[in-house]
Amino acid sequence: MANGPQFTIGEIASRAGVAASAIRYYESIGLLPEPERESGQRRYDESVLGRLGFIGVAQSAGFKLPEIKELVTQIDAGSGMSTSMRSLSVRKLGEIEELLARTQAMKGWLEVAKECGCASPDECSLFPDPGQPVPGPSSALKLVHVAGTDCRR
Repeated sequence: MANGPQFTIGEIASRAGVAASAIRYYESIGLLPEPERESGQRRYDESVLGRLGFIGVAQSAGFKLPEIKELVTQIDAGSGMSTSMRSLSVRKLGEIEELLARTQAMKGWLEVAKECGCASPDECSLFPDPGQPVPGPSSALKLVHVAGTDCRR
């Protein structure tokens, strides 16, 4: 631990904009090193703020905690994060492309639905034809194309 100022978990949490419980959790799963203790109270130096910032940015980019742990483990081992970062990013880009396609389908469906005047799902092209198999959650929404503004079958 550095000889600089030592901060309590509450002070670090406040400065980093995260909950103290998140810091404790990150420690328990190995994302943050176990801090020194003074009279049983956790004490941190400012370097932990950099790690918390790294975790926050990685989460914002869509990385899950186990993926962030993979990156952190490589950084801590001195082998660098570039190989894992590249492979994780390729996989995440695929997930984001799927999410964008689903979001476009949702938007298209909602644009048609906002003009819907159908009395029941049976007459509405926004829903499966009666008697057809029920689609799974990943394919329940499809980009709906209707003539004019009427979504009736």
